[in-house]
Amino acid sequence: MVFAQVRTCYDIQYTTAVPANSPYANQAVTVQGIVVAPVFYTGTSTTNYGFVISDPEGGPWRGLLVFTNRYFPELGDLVEVAGTVSEYYEFTELTSLSSYTVLSQGNPLPPVTVIPTSALGSTVGEQWESCMVKVENVTIASTPSSYNEFNVNDGSGPAQIDDQCFPRSGFTWPAMTIGQVWASIQGVVDWSFSYYGINPRNTTTDVVIVDSVQNASLRVQTVTAELNESINVPILTSRLKPAWGVSSYTAEIGIDPSKLEFIGLSIDECITNQMPPTPTISEDGTLITITYASQEPIISTTDDTPLIKLIFKPTQYGESTISIESFRYDNNTISSLTSGKVKVPIRESIAWLNLGTATSTKNIFDPALNEKLIIEYGAKTANSGINARVFVRIYDSKGVLVATPVNKVLTSALGIETYVYDGRDSNMKLLPVGVYYCSLEIVDRETGKKEKTVQPVVIRTTMK
Repeated sequence: MVFAQVRTCYDIQYTTAVPANSPYANQAVTVQGIVVAPVFYTGTSTTNYGFVISDPEGGPWRGLLVFTNRYFPELGDLVEVAGTVSEYYEFTELTSLSSYTVLSQGNPLPPVTVIPTSALGSTVGEQWESCMVKVENVTIASTPSSYNEFNVNDGSGPAQIDDQCFPRSGFTWPAMTIGQVWASIQGVVDWSFSYYGINPRNTTTDVVIVDSVQNASLRVQTVTAELNESINVPILTSRLKPAWGVSSYTAEIGIDPSKLEFIGLSIDECITNQMPPTPTISEDGTLITITYASQEPIISTTDDTPLIKLIFKPTQYGESTISIESFRYDNNTISSLTSGKVKVPIRESIAWLNLGTATSTKNIFDPALNEKLIIEYGAKTANSGINARVFVRIYDSKGVLVATPVNKVLTSALGIETYVYDGRDSNMKLLPVGVYYCSLEIVDRETGKKEKTVQPVVIRTTMK
């Protein structure tokens, strides 16, 4: 068997030719990269039509737009994609995908390169195409046009700011006036109508108007873990300048204790220079409070620096959200807070089934009151050598098939997907009160091997 050579974004993008087309233009290639941004259709659509990947080290020539509306990875996913390199009006894209695989999740995002605004001039900006860049201390040179584009200038020359990483519906830029100075803007670079433009991914961390500790941002890094094995989950901070004199913080972290066991803290490779006191945990186990104070300032020269790491042991397959419920640097409340996840893929040859509702882990619900049964199902994924088809069937107490909510190929990188069942039979009629059985069958499409499991379901009526 002959395997295609896996290229980097740099391989695809770097060129000294004029015009600056990819050396692989119109060729089929396989590329790996870390997802750094989504991209959306123009006009009024909210449909994601692609994503941008980057080589892990970041920098010039190391980004690439993947044009597709079939796959929707998350930031930090390491993906391997095969397709054809295309020059769409001189903008390099990977199109006509023939394969797509998520190799791992929760990877650190590549570093963002600080550039002068003049670096995006039409004759010198090619090296930054689809790369993550940042401009600092920029003056608003024009307000948003009918295309939602505006210009900024740090004194070296103008640069365009565009909105291709935002859904079209309802998006607006922060209020701005010509001559106003913004602290920084970062995003991925596109090329359109003879201009390179920076496309922020959000207006909280990627657009900073005032450079102060109040506008700092925190996020929990998403990580991939193994069941019942400890994992470090970093809390990442934006840059903290020495002049701000930050020396303490208080964080309230929300978790689901039924899925994650909190083990403790780590300061390895973090800017927290000594171990904080033992965190306090709420009675129900859902809120962890961390307090830290030091005589030494807390300093970070770059964004996305690990502040501290949380240690967890995941006790269930699937995803578990870790949220920053509140955060303060000294007495400054920080509002830009981003949750993360611990993702536990299925590694065993099993049919995995978990039932519950939005408010309970019990498999009891009343469809007549519009209650839904949340069916989580899973198995080994294609990444683990399994090409699986999934059947979720509902049987009544006599063993008669009444509904088949799921009949599809398993595509999740974790091997776990969710279906929300409304309690209706195959004729869309509500099932009567009684005991039913939810059956999960996993079929390996290559070998025919099957894995099965069954759990009871109770449809109840609410007493008046």
